[in-house]
Amino acid sequence: MKRLCLSVLAMLLAVPVAAQPPVEAEIAEKSAREDVFPQADVAFPSDVVAWPQVEISNLDGFRPVRMDIYAPRDRSKPRPAVLWIHGGGWSRGDARTSGAYANWPAVLASLAARGFVVASLDYRLSGEAKFPAQIQDVKAAIRHLRTQNGALGIDPSRVYLWGGSAGGHLASLAAVTCGAAEYEPQPSTGRLSRSQINALKGTKAPPADDCVQGAALWYGVFDLEHVPSVNVTGLLGCDPAVCRDVARAASPLYRIGKKVPPMLLIHGTKDETVDVSQSKAMTTALQGAGAKAELLLIPDVDHGLTGSTSQATRDASLLALRRTFAFFESLAAGR
Repeated sequence: MKRLCLSVLAMLLAVPVAAQPPVEAEIAEKSAREDVFPQADVAFPSDVVAWPQVEISNLDGFRPVRMDIYAPRDRSKPRPAVLWIHGGGWSRGDARTSGAYANWPAVLASLAARGFVVASLDYRLSGEAKFPAQIQDVKAAIRHLRTQNGALGIDPSRVYLWGGSAGGHLASLAAVTCGAAEYEPQPSTGRLSRSQINALKGTKAPPADDCVQGAALWYGVFDLEHVPSVNVTGLLGCDPAVCRDVARAASPLYRIGKKVPPMLLIHGTKDETVDVSQSKAMTTALQGAGAKAELLLIPDVDHGLTGSTSQATRDASLLALRRTFAFFESLAAGR
């Protein structure tokens, strides 16, 4: 046995060891914090290209805030932009899923194929940060799109929002709180050194505009004070029945001012998660303030536009898409 082990050892020692590459690395003069991982693009039909998980904000103590961006490959002329904000009760969901749509990225790319730059945001969820972190991330995304108008070919005068459920809440809140100081995005200093952060103190460049020119809202939540959901408590960090002033301040229904962009609201009449009365009340309030607001009620479908049959779900989902795309195209054309 000992002789066998020695024979095996001798065989192993006889195998030539492959030469290892030298240890080489590019070294900066000081701590390097930029994300230099190659940003690959993804091709979609109709000559649309997408960039996944683009970082728009980096905050101390949190993961980077990112979004997917879809755009026509041809950026020879300025194009309107649409920012999609996902649902999930503010506590789950992501930028790449919505309702019964089996391939939501393909849906977003199909809107881009119509001449839009489309972004889909992964905002901080309520388990990561309490409100107003979510609306701050939305406004940071709006500003990012405007500051990148040259690289992405965006027309900064035509920026629209689109959200579903909790995303409908955030989209509508952003639309009615243009320039609100309490929702000012947190400074993106996560990649800066302490000396760089200190150098910024006392200097404040004028921020990009966070106003939008329209919003499409699918089965959204507009009155947090009267939604029987544990998700609202998780979002606000308090029971809305107790902290009514906090819930009301975070409710788009009570934040409607004089200058509100056009809005399209879509809701199923059999919604058991967010009652259709939410969209009805929001539409009435918008119209009462002189805003252009249209409400599309889809009969016999539940939350997420799901019906009692697969055909009913398909019909409702396609109807909502067609009306939403037509709404954005109408706004972009100035109609």
